[in-house]
Amino acid sequence: MQRFLSLVKGNIIYASIFLMIALTILTTFFAFRNQRVMRTTNEESKEAETILRNMEDLWTGINLMDLGVRGYALTKKEGLQAPFLQALRVNPVYLDTIRTLMNKQGLSTAKLDDYVRLNNDYILLCKQMIELVNQSNLVDFVSLLEQDKGLALWQAYSAFTTDLVQVENKIIADSKQRYAAAVRGNTILQVLLFLIMVPSLYLIFYRIRKQQANTRNLLLNLEQNNRKYVFDPGTDVVEDLGAIMNTSIANLKKAAAFIGKITRGEYDATWPDMDEKNATLNQQNLSGTLVNMRDQMKRIKEEDENRIWVTEGLTKFTEITRQHQDNVIALCEHSIRFITKYMEGQQGGVFLLQEQDEEQYLELLACYAFDKKKFVEKRIDIGQGLIGQAFLERSTVVLKDVPSGYTHITSGLGEATPNNVLIVPMIYNEKTEGVVEIAGFEEWKEHQRHFMDKATEYMAAALSSVRSTQKMKLVVEQMQVQTEQLHAQEEEMRQNMEELAATNEEMKRKEAEYLKKYVV
Repeated sequence: MQRFLSLVKGNIIYASIFLMIALTILTTFFAFRNQRVMRTTNEESKEAETILRNMEDLWTGINLMDLGVRGYALTKKEGLQAPFLQALRVNPVYLDTIRTLMNKQGLSTAKLDDYVRLNNDYILLCKQMIELVNQSNLVDFVSLLEQDKGLALWQAYSAFTTDLVQVENKIIADSKQRYAAAVRGNTILQVLLFLIMVPSLYLIFYRIRKQQANTRNLLLNLEQNNRKYVFDPGTDVVEDLGAIMNTSIANLKKAAAFIGKITRGEYDATWPDMDEKNATLNQQNLSGTLVNMRDQMKRIKEEDENRIWVTEGLTKFTEITRQHQDNVIALCEHSIRFITKYMEGQQGGVFLLQEQDEEQYLELLACYAFDKKKFVEKRIDIGQGLIGQAFLERSTVVLKDVPSGYTHITSGLGEATPNNVLIVPMIYNEKTEGVVEIAGFEEWKEHQRHFMDKATEYMAAALSSVRSTQKMKLVVEQMQVQTEQLHAQEEEMRQNMEELAATNEEMKRKEAEYLKKYVV
């Protein structure tokens, strides 16, 4: 032990340098580790919150289903089936999401399977009740309603959600604790690094004063290690002893300050004096590693922000389609208005597929430019121009450096032509409903294009539903007209028969008079 202490004392400078490098690498390692822990705990917490939210939405859907069936039974208005149909669409999504996350968490789905079975039975019961209402068989409808099969469904729902809520709340609480521990760990490492660096630097200066003869070689070695492990400015090797020391201290402070900024979430932090010329020299040392870590964390943050932007936009857009699902024109106008504003575009238009005399074409049904609606009549044949080609090929078109005068909708700024145009077909169930065109001055980013793909898909689904509803209404109206015409024809025939019978009676009477008068 004494021999070891003597060895360390004789090489105190090297020992101090090694300690600082080791601590810096260790700090970097734990910074990465804690960041991974923070990201993992955040994901676990979000998954647990997603399960809790979907469980609430699931039961809300069942209530809406029950209300829709009852309301339809009382009024027979087709629109009151919307809650039931909406529950049929969204409840499987909630169940699949819950099941996927429970499997990911390693939880048993046996109780969930029981609930799914009862849920499917309840859906079949609701369909039977709707059919009985359509048949005006209210006696059997009331009989099914009085069985109160929703109680068994609620018991199954309560059975699998009670324990699951406790488990997910515990996951959230544990995640928050681990997240807080990781933050404290980063703080402790920073303090520990600072507390150890200060005594180490003091010992270095102390040994430098005592060993003047070895100072030059020692500091030159320190300069090389500093360039190799911390930061290499790409300049000539410094031989001034004071400058070498100052550079070493400055780089350590820069490392501590840089790590501190990243820990606080300041991802725009830069390493001083690092430029394009010396960046390649610092790829493997501490400064390069920290810069790479900053870029990675910044990229992760941007991806999270973009993902949240897309999710929030789709949520708002879904609400718009839900509010205007009974009118094609209103749906198109409000949709293109929201999409253009949310995408920060300047102009937008919705070209909808139309049919006339067995001929298909695209018609500009709604457009938007600078918060003012422009009612422009425009027809595009299938395959004509970029819009017609995008519809025909069912593929997105990204147009950059737009030629002057390309767009037909001018803005309040005059005749300025947008620089970028995004043309996206609206496809749902392998059927193209139309095309959406957005024009703007900024180049479309990947997450914006992803949002457009999803938004046009949702819009296509809504348009398909509206068109189906309108076709059904048209069929019902035609049947009503035919029924009225049939009644009118029956009445006319009855009158003709009565007139014919009266004529026949008159002829018989005249014949009898004739025979009585002339034959006798």
